[in-house]
Amino acid sequence: MGLMDYISNNAETNEKHTNRNLRTRYYRTSYNKLKNTIIDYANEKDYIVNNIDDQHGEIFIQTTKFHLIITLLQVNSLETSVNIKVQTYKILGLNKPQRVIENLYTFLNQKEQFKGIGLHP
Repeated sequence: MGLMDYISNNAETNEKHTNRNLRTRYYRTSYNKLKNTIIDYANEKDYIVNNIDDQHGEIFIQTTKFHLIITLLQVNSLETSVNIKVQTYKILGLNKPQRVIENLYTFLNQKEQFKGIGLHP
């Protein structure tokens, strides 16, 4: 992780990210079950779920300090991918966006059956 990653106020996961912690995660579950698990996470943390777009597989969650856009894609009947974009409302992120992503992935790993990281590059 470089200095720019540390001070950036946003972070996004993708399939081939250079930082292994910010790669797409896959879970052995259905889209709807994973969506409900993410909504449970938001409710547990007192985050506001502003929008759920099932057509595009996106969930928009907002707090007073940052917002998340979570994209779910059902790859096959028992495999769903999760990508997350976080943007904080401060000028300097100080690694907060990456910590938010890691906390959500940790929660999902505990609640759902983890399959792998970056499986379909």
